[in-house]
Amino acid sequence: MEYLVAVLVGLALAEVATLITTIYLHRVLSHKAIRLHPAVTMFMRFGTWMLTSISPREWVAVHRKHHNFSDVEGDPHSPHIEGYWQIMIGNVYYYRREADQDDTMEKYASDLPFDRLDKALLRNGTLGFSLTGVILMVLFGVFGSGWWGIVHGLVALTTLAVVYLLLNAAINGAGHTFGYKSFENDATNLKLLSLVTFGEGLHNNHHARPASAKFSAFRGEVDMAWPVIRLLEKLRLAKVLSKVDEGWEDHRRRLPTPITIKPTSGISAVGASSTKD
Repeated sequence: MEYLVAVLVGLALAEVATLITTIYLHRVLSHKAIRLHPAVTMFMRFGTWMLTSISPREWVAVHRKHHNFSDVEGDPHSPHIEGYWQIMIGNVYYYRREADQDDTMEKYASDLPFDRLDKALLRNGTLGFSLTGVILMVLFGVFGSGWWGIVHGLVALTTLAVVYLLLNAAINGAGHTFGYKSFENDATNLKLLSLVTFGEGLHNNHHARPASAKFSAFRGEVDMAWPVIRLLEKLRLAKVLSKVDEGWEDHRRRLPTPITIKPTSGISAVGASSTKD
């Protein structure tokens, strides 16, 4: 039973990490579609450090370059160039390979210099993730079965890491291979993936309007991060800086009829209504 609890804790933390990624790393830092209150920003920074071990500056640089070279030579993690399974299995390798390039950092993240907190602590992502592991082991040891808390803590930490990496790989791999398109770009929309990645699965929509803080565009599409953003706005902890509901219907890159991409059977029209919410 405690193993199941450990797995569920890991899954919950992976979802929290994914929510932080899509709001803070993606919509706030990469595309500047949202501005956060300093207190929320600090929470997001420590959440990124402890749950993902990612350097925000590196993530932003790699993501911006992906937009600049989407599915052509230069894309850090295109399944059309590297191969679908290579991205699904080795996405973290392709991310790390690009993040280690000094010119990528200088060109795509020059607006995000390291501050004192980064230099003193947050640049060491391994330390943050290890701290999370220690906390999990202690908590499982206190509320569980003593020394077995170490094992259960490691199970939770491993679940967090594996699920988070798989979800990110799915966005970069499946999100450029399977699903449907409403706009003429190389990304695709996957509604099921969107539900577990807080809107990131609506990748075709995002590539059409990268500066939009809301990824859902039409009826039946769900961006679970959007209610969280709206709540933060109501609490005066965030401010959306871009238009989110205007421009989808008349977007110049809108396809006349949404299409479904199925590599085994080609392209077909989507039967669902595409009326905007």
